[in-house]
Amino acid sequence: MFLRKTLFVALLLAVVILPATSNATITRVIGIGGADANYIVRDAYNATVWPQLVKHYGMQAGLEAYETAEYGIHKAYVNYDFGDESSVLQLAVDNLNHRNYGMLAASELSGLDDIEGGYNKLNVTYGRPMGDMLIGVGLHFAGKSYATDADGGDIDDSYSEIGLLLGLTAMEEKLDLSLGFRSGSYTVDHGGNTLAEADGASDIMLAGRYWHEASETYKIVPSLAIGMHTDNAKIGDAAHEYSTSMFRLGLGNNWTPKENLLVISELGLRSMGQTMKPDGGDEATDSQSDIFWRIGCESELFPWLWGRFGAERDWRGVTEESELGKPEYSSSVTDMYVGATMRWNRFQGDVTIHPSFFGYGPNFLSGYNDMIFTRASIKINFDKQ
Repeated sequence: MFLRKTLFVALLLAVVILPATSNATITRVIGIGGADANYIVRDAYNATVWPQLVKHYGMQAGLEAYETAEYGIHKAYVNYDFGDESSVLQLAVDNLNHRNYGMLAASELSGLDDIEGGYNKLNVTYGRPMGDMLIGVGLHFAGKSYATDADGGDIDDSYSEIGLLLGLTAMEEKLDLSLGFRSGSYTVDHGGNTLAEADGASDIMLAGRYWHEASETYKIVPSLAIGMHTDNAKIGDAAHEYSTSMFRLGLGNNWTPKENLLVISELGLRSMGQTMKPDGGDEATDSQSDIFWRIGCESELFPWLWGRFGAERDWRGVTEESELGKPEYSSSVTDMYVGATMRWNRFQGDVTIHPSFFGYGPNFLSGYNDMIFTRASIKINFDKQ
């Protein structure tokens, strides 16, 4: 159980830590090599890690649909471009189905989790040039609350978080850097008694990447990300401590052997640790180390249709100090993706195709009734004539 929660928090740190924005093109990034390909692919979704890069994606709007508890629209955004040499402002709403804090108070917060609507998040991202550099800032606010005195319940539960992300692009836009902070709070109060509350909930993240142009068609992209996540809780009179750390180092490349063809790959290391100290108990640390690689390809098939595929593989080693006997595990995990982009005038649609669809085919042939697309994004580019 603890390991699964470690993986969730650590992958959140590694991929979209302190997300400053929600952008439809995450579907493209996943289709070309998994969400972590965000570190080596230039795309509008990069602003989730480097907010300054929103400057390159002005005057567009979009939404994203995928399945959480059910398939639906979960993200929407709009960009405002204030001129070629000025700035871009993005406003986005993210209907999250999870919170980033309160892991140790999961039972106490379950009532808040079950309330319809998710932990809605508002994102404001701003990017602009400053001399020969780009600077950016991202703010996000998330929260949920519930209060009632029905049937003498006298319930007052609330959750909130705020995040700040700062970004800089320099050296002729070869170097991208970002520094992020996030903090959260929650209170579960029933009948005037505080059942649980945050006792120090915060994140800090540092990320960077560099685009080395080895030739006109080949770029080497080293990247680095470091993150710390703290989620201490006070449950009744007991104070519990929980924290995770993440380190990611990757070496990727972009190869464009011909126009409208992109081939990517990446090899890297990733380590994650989770430390737990229950009130009055002994400290225990679970850890995981990965060697990973990814490959992907994207090409124009017709002027209105692009196709892509990607794969990623992890060789994973795990030690669970929190479990009796301190067991160790090792495994290898492979994920593959197939996607497409359709363009028509100002409209662009990105999809990631469900793997089962390739085995069963269309409904009229096989009776296949599952989702055809695991994720779909729609974007309208208002700059395009």
